[in-house]
Amino acid sequence: MALPQITNIIITLITKCLPSRLHERVSVWICTSNTTGIIADGLYKLTAKDKIRTVREFFQENESRIEYVASFLEDRKSKTVYRSLIRYRYCRKRSNVSPFMDKWKTMYLDKELITPSESEVFIDCGAYTGESSLYFQEYCLAAGRPAPQCILFEPDAQNRIQLNRNLSKFVNKPVVFSMGLWREAGNLNFSSLAFSSKIYSEGPKSIAVDSLDHILETAITPPVTYIKIDVEGADLDVLYGARQTIQKYRPRIAIAIYHTDEHMLAIPETIHEMCPEYRFFIRHYTSTERDMILYCLP
Repeated sequence: MALPQITNIIITLITKCLPSRLHERVSVWICTSNTTGIIADGLYKLTAKDKIRTVREFFQENESRIEYVASFLEDRKSKTVYRSLIRYRYCRKRSNVSPFMDKWKTMYLDKELITPSESEVFIDCGAYTGESSLYFQEYCLAAGRPAPQCILFEPDAQNRIQLNRNLSKFVNKPVVFSMGLWREAGNLNFSSLAFSSKIYSEGPKSIAVDSLDHILETAITPPVTYIKIDVEGADLDVLYGARQTIQKYRPRIAIAIYHTDEHMLAIPETIHEMCPEYRFFIRHYTSTERDMILYCLP
């Protein structure tokens, strides 16, 4: 049995045996402890040494793009975290990461940056079991604000079992879509791996997908105030499919930029092109390159 398959079996067992709050942390340990450099999704076939060399070359070739992104980051912390995490991706030294970790539970909802408003409409792209939406509800209520209206997207049927169990915890009944998000409508292959489920060209399942813009055009939705995007590598495609929504409502955005090296550059560039007046911040929430979040604030 191939190592990626074995790793995926281990991850599946973890989701059945451990509380959901520990899934991500154990997944990080599995992926970063793999001495051959093969990651759980099976996309990286290189040895660790070859991968590091390839990543270093990529960032050296794109040094001007790195400097451009850093130039519009709002604060010193964001610039430092951004450059340090890029270095970590090719040198793997924990000293580039460990000083910059923020509290894991605040991921997507950093309290230094986010203040709840009176009428929040929160779109959760990659809802998993609904935890992020529930954290946002908790934050709004603690701040003396009304509970948000949440719109959740989760295409994995197994994840939706727990998500459906959590629906009773919401003050306002959320809208749940069982489809995936993409840049356009269609059907795509999908790999079901609990917290690591993703659109994947070799995935054994097929799911329906559509753009956020098209979905919201056909739904009666109040103005969107906050969008969270963490969809295991399809983040840039989801962003392309949300252009009209972002430009119309100017919502706050929290988006994962760590899934690929190109995303570290292309996602900030794309949002800056869409809305150059946004203020951009980067925060980081684990001891590896994972869970690096770009905040875009109007």
